[in-house]
Amino acid sequence: MLRRIFLLGMSLTLALSSSLWARAEFHLGGTGNSWQGLITDAEATYQVVDLEGNVLSTQSITIGTQVAGVDTMIDYADNSIRPVWIEPGVNLARDISLQERDGHLFPSESTGYTREAAKEFQVLIDGDSTTGVLKRVDIPPRLAGFNIGYIKNLFINLGAELPITRILFYPRPGFEENYLAWYEVGVAGNEAPFVAAPGLREPGKRWYRDVDRSLTAVNDPDLDILARNTENLNVAVDLQFAARDLRWIAIRPINPERNWEIAEVEIYGEGFVSRTHYVSGVLDFGRPVAWSKIRWEGETPEGTRLVMRTRSGNTAQPNVFWKRGSTGSFEVVSQSDYTLSYQAGSFSQIQATYDAENWSFWSSPYDFEAGLRDPSTEAAAWEDGTELLSPGPSRFLQFDIAMFAAGDQAPRFDNLSVLFAEEPSAQSVIGEVWPVETQNFEPQAFTYVVRPILEAGDRGFDRLEIFTQIPVEAVHSVLVDGEEVMDSFPPRIEADRIVLSFDPLQAPQDNEKRIEVQFDARVLRFGAEFTGWVYNSEEPELKQQVRAGNATFRFAGDVLSVNTPVGGQLLRRLQAQPAAFTPNGDGVNDEVTITYDLRNIEAPRQISVKVFDLSGRLVRELMDTPARSGSFVSMWNGRNGAGELVAPGIYFYRVDLGTDKGDEVASGALTVVY
Repeated sequence: MLRRIFLLGMSLTLALSSSLWARAEFHLGGTGNSWQGLITDAEATYQVVDLEGNVLSTQSITIGTQVAGVDTMIDYADNSIRPVWIEPGVNLARDISLQERDGHLFPSESTGYTREAAKEFQVLIDGDSTTGVLKRVDIPPRLAGFNIGYIKNLFINLGAELPITRILFYPRPGFEENYLAWYEVGVAGNEAPFVAAPGLREPGKRWYRDVDRSLTAVNDPDLDILARNTENLNVAVDLQFAARDLRWIAIRPINPERNWEIAEVEIYGEGFVSRTHYVSGVLDFGRPVAWSKIRWEGETPEGTRLVMRTRSGNTAQPNVFWKRGSTGSFEVVSQSDYTLSYQAGSFSQIQATYDAENWSFWSSPYDFEAGLRDPSTEAAAWEDGTELLSPGPSRFLQFDIAMFAAGDQAPRFDNLSVLFAEEPSAQSVIGEVWPVETQNFEPQAFTYVVRPILEAGDRGFDRLEIFTQIPVEAVHSVLVDGEEVMDSFPPRIEADRIVLSFDPLQAPQDNEKRIEVQFDARVLRFGAEFTGWVYNSEEPELKQQVRAGNATFRFAGDVLSVNTPVGGQLLRRLQAQPAAFTPNGDGVNDEVTITYDLRNIEAPRQISVKVFDLSGRLVRELMDTPARSGSFVSMWNGRNGAGELVAPGIYFYRVDLGTDKGDEVASGALTVVY
């Protein structure tokens, strides 16, 4: 029987047969499917129909939008996504233009910032050069009604980081003698730690630091001084420069000795927005499904990049929210309780951590060329595309796409499709590799063990594919439930993987029958992971990923990756990913994830995670709380305790565990680069 499911903004196609797996396809973009819907809609409707198109039932899919659409400047024309193009003749400081991006102009007056003052100063960006702001001591009748007073700074939030080429400001026509003779213009991009507006609170960020009018006053240290002039003779200050990615612009009058005014501030740019970031909502497929392959259509012109990642999970929210309780320890709370404390600015009393128990981390970036749709093949055959890297079966899926343009060239993502199985090969397929440590780059003997959990309704499988990154040296043995099968099913060694065959494992009789593979391979990269997939040879494109875990009691690694040794009996598997990260606000590798396990700890023990510089000086404390056995995650965004970005270089992270026998310590190194 063939069932087709059409989804508003998406579509699912399922083929059900007694001999084949239940195929499912998720489509996004192209004709009739909305990219915007994944970041704006809370719910979508799909229909189940038969071959003739008769509607069998109407269902709904939930789209969680709470972690969607972060920092986007996306053009959705033709139901594709690409960075927004900035027209050179458009004044980006106009009030209408700013409102579209949720930007604003903020004044700093001698009496401090007020909302009423902010409204009055909008005449500087209203597009009317006959209105303005005047600094004058004596007020003749003809100037009644103008904003008159002392201004420290004008601070403009463009609402997004844009390729800016020109900043212009000038007095009203007929009042050219009031031009600004002494001024300073400071600029910054997304990397500056400014909140979007005064009064807002966000950990590690602050509002612009007001600067005194005196000539010797130092401007906010997070601004780059674009221009400073104490001998200006030009009525219109017209700064033109090569395109720079800017979000913040501060105009500072420097201790004017005579009357001055500004009628309009104009800001212009040109080119595609250099860095854009699309984050979909969390897609709820209603039940755990097995992800298989992913493919797309689009382009990446020379000099541009497109970085896509996925993550999957089994809860609707990827984060866990904590609040300090009456005992002083952090306790799990609802998101609404966390949000109330966040809005109140009680940052020391709350924290949000990644739910690593129920969610995978963001996958490695997909190879754009590997996932491109091949128009010479039948779409239904799925002979193109690449493996979806996030594990399944899982109920929830999310996409993260970063696009990097270069002037007049930009990447474009037209559409994507995901192939998955509604009915997985197994409830779970758990695997581990041993040993988990190697000391050199010579061939090493590895044992790879897979344990399937098979229940009634699962489809079973007869293939195991192990990604080895480079060709293995040799395969010595393939055991299924202790019996050698290599003679009947010779292994296939490919350039970056091995494919093992065996008689079909089916539910329930083959539940937990181990597959054990022994092979020789070289590990050339720290943390190399031997990712695995299982599938049925009748449906080779429908693959289910092997998850790391306890596949056999003979080994204690419970991982699929190979690392250098880490010490500590209770504190295990400490690592930082990525080892080198770039906290520059481009949405890619902006944070480092520090993970570790605590074992055999029954009563709560105090544990702390800290970052130090090379001199041993404490840079940031990431965690200090009691904990029991489990897996833990700490994130670092490259900022110190004052919320300032640290200098590039090598830093040490250290985890301290208090035990009855004293402190147990594990540490590692990571690199901050820009």
